[in-house]
Amino acid sequence: MATLSGVDGKGIVVTGGGGGLGSAMAAEFCRLGARVVVCGRTKDTLNETVQAIEAELGPGKAFAVTVDVRDPASVAAMADEATELLGAVDGLVNNASGLFPVKAEKLTSNGFDSVIKIVLNGTWHCTSEVGRRWLEAGREGAVVNVLTPYAWMGAPGIVHNASAKGGVLAMTRTLGAEWSGRGVRVNAIAPGWMPVGGTDFLAGDPAVRQRLIDAIPAGRLLKAEETARAAAYLLSDDASYVVGEVLTIDGGHHLSKGLYEFIDELPGR
Repeated sequence: MATLSGVDGKGIVVTGGGGGLGSAMAAEFCRLGARVVVCGRTKDTLNETVQAIEAELGPGKAFAVTVDVRDPASVAAMADEATELLGAVDGLVNNASGLFPVKAEKLTSNGFDSVIKIVLNGTWHCTSEVGRRWLEAGREGAVVNVLTPYAWMGAPGIVHNASAKGGVLAMTRTLGAEWSGRGVRVNAIAPGWMPVGGTDFLAGDPAVRQRLIDAIPAGRLLKAEETARAAAYLLSDDASYVVGEVLTIDGGHHLSKGLYEFIDELPGR
């Protein structure tokens, strides 16, 4: 098994780190030798992530910092604290997200804007703050944005999140082109459905869950650890020539059927 030793010793910031995929990525990065700051709005859930990592790997591997990615001042304060805790920030994973499946005609303007502010604006606030610091210091750094295949495919019930993720896709490629010559790489991962975080709503319906699995060519659901290792690769020195790319990790689902084709069967939709 590859060790992905390229993240060993690096300091990595993970937004949306208080649970689900964010927690899984933080833990995997620490197993690979990195030190991690997990960020989010709720201190208790962040502390739970840190405590789980410390129980497995010992103290000094992970730290919790609160942040509201919608607020540039909060992001700047987070970057200051993360730098103090880690010594240096080498990588940023923009994982903070918002998702509640709803038909487009039932989606309010406030609902749409709330997701845009977290996903698109929040990714920009974090990337611009951390990236600017790298550029001003003449340091190398790597950003990994968390997308989904529907950012370019489209799917029913998620126009707010798909629109935001589509913007992040454009941001990934544009900043990759603009910053890579100065040592800052920007890439993305696009995981398929996995029963963690905001996508766990399908787990309660065995019939829909099985139909989803049947639509995946790989014949099973994605594991959070698999997504974490893909992100670790893009953060690592092994990906030093990878710029503006999106690594899709969905077992071929994007080659088959839409991710949220079952929206009419979900309770209350």
